Amino acid sequence: MTEAKVHPKITVIILTWNRVDDVVTCLETFSEVDYPNLEVVVVDNASADNTVETIRERFPWTTLIVNDDNLGYVGGNNVGIRYALGADADYVFILNSDTKMTPNVLEELLGVIQSDPKIAIVGAKNLYLENPDYTWGKYGVLDWGPMLVRTVGRFQRDTPSESPKDVDWIIGNGCMMSREALERVGLFDEEFFQVNEDVDWCIRARKLGYRAVYVDTAAIHHKGASSADLTKPVVFSYGYFLGRNAILFARKHANPLQWIWLLFMVFFGLAARIAFHATYATLQTIGGQSHFAKGLIDGFAGRLRRELITIKMPVANPNPPDHAIARFLRWIGV
Repeated sequence: MTEAKVHPKITVIILTWNRVDDVVTCLETFSEVDYPNLEVVVVDNASADNTVETIRERFPWTTLIVNDDNLGYVGGNNVGIRYALGADADYVFILNSDTKMTPNVLEELLGVIQSDPKIAIVGAKNLYLENPDYTWGKYGVLDWGPMLVRTVGRFQRDTPSESPKDVDWIIGNGCMMSREALERVGLFDEEFFQVNEDVDWCIRARKLGYRAVYVDTAAIHHKGASSADLTKPVVFSYGYFLGRNAILFARKHANPLQWIWLLFMVFFGLAARIAFHATYATLQTIGGQSHFAKGLIDGFAGRLRRELITIKMPVANPNPPDHAIARFLRWIGV
């Protein structure tokens, strides 16, 4: 048996944009991966930082593609996929730059996707990078809800799930796609630019009779929302694309009843988010003025309460909130 049959070629595609620290951390974790027929392709989406120079200097074993313009998450990954197919990849593994690899994720996914030619895509569990006892997410459900879809396991404590399992859609990072499916289904729809392109691709594949399968025994570590990091001077507007692409997706796939339900739910979610943020801001404002009000009272009373001299700041909880209220807020998009 030839090496290509025992170890088919896997091309990993890592898209990056102005996140040199993230992509360096991601590439460093490939030292733990020993799959013998692997090519790692980094696609740079016209970064303004020193990403390109750093990758050329520190990771010469990668294939670096530098786009002249920011093509978005979809267009940038499609550049990598086109390269992979042209370079005879048997499978394409899409990996976000704000992730860390695990040693066995490729073999775990490969074993499942090779078990049935009707499996177009397999997805790994996304462990929360800051606390791997929790999952950033596992797989997706198309529920036509306030955010169109729901991510199962979103910031919930990691517990074993049924696996392998057919699902509505696979989270578009840490996912492996077969060459045959890519050639038949096509690439990501570039009209989405970013957000829900993975949902669209999985639905298109399933309409052609393919399967989308979640593999709980395969895992990556995922930071999440790196391109929307509010400490950076320029970030992507996820809110804009979540709204825009829900409608774009419905225009492609919804029947009349799904349209009605989606419109009801997105406007319900919009109203709920406005009400939540307004209430929260009001309570924060009132709470922020409580010390001033107590000071006025003590000024008139001519006293000093020593317990009010200092303020004890809250200690950040390293665990993401995992309770019913937190899940509801995530469902409506807060």
